[in-house]
Amino acid sequence: MMSPVRKFWIQFLGLNLLLVLGILAALNMYTSHGEEIEVPTLLGKSQEEAESLLRALDLEAVVTDSQFTEGFDPSAVVATDPSSGLLVKKGRRVYLTLNLADLPMVALPQLTDLSLRKATLDLQNKGFKVGQLLYQPDIAHNVVLEGRRNGLSVAAGTPLARGTAIDLVIGMGNMDSLVEVPSLTGLTLDEARIFLAESALSLGSVNYLGEVSDSSKALIVRQRPMPGGNKGMVKALEFVDLWLAD
Repeated sequence: MMSPVRKFWIQFLGLNLLLVLGILAALNMYTSHGEEIEVPTLLGKSQEEAESLLRALDLEAVVTDSQFTEGFDPSAVVATDPSSGLLVKKGRRVYLTLNLADLPMVALPQLTDLSLRKATLDLQNKGFKVGQLLYQPDIAHNVVLEGRRNGLSVAAGTPLARGTAIDLVIGMGNMDSLVEVPSLTGLTLDEARIFLAESALSLGSVNYLGEVSDSSKALIVRQRPMPGGNKGMVKALEFVDLWLAD
């Protein structure tokens, strides 16, 4: 038969164990332990898309700021706090920074009579993009004859939205000549475009090998035709196909 003292201690320990378990259960319910939610990837999405995604996950979207970020559409999400991939509690506020709806206007720099490389650098420094490179017979070889937007000539000093693509008309001395194919391995696509243009060659197909996280930083790993001295001579304006990878 169990002694009264032993019975007391068993009852005492049992009650304390139940009390501890009850406290732990209450804390678990209060803190929603185990119910963490991963903040989804929202960069580049519109405000409406971001709010809808967060609402579906029981998170609250709050727009707190706006800034200009090149490469994003107007009013697209350019930053979040907390950032994507972090685990947060249900009902947590996610603060959104949106791209400016009205892009800043910038005066187009002087382009005519500049070398292709100098004109490209000036455009990029002002926040513009280099569009198509158009060749035209002219004694001024590899010199920019004019800048165009939507097929029309555009004058220096014209205010345009930052990020606008400007096509460049480039003079070419002899369009029937043979030119040497340069080695493009290890260059980015933007760098290769300039090398090709300076060599009087055209950009052909652009292919990406595997998943590429940022196409602007991917490097060329293969090209066709291959470089190779006299064996790599092709007719001016010939297309060069490229393969890029991370």
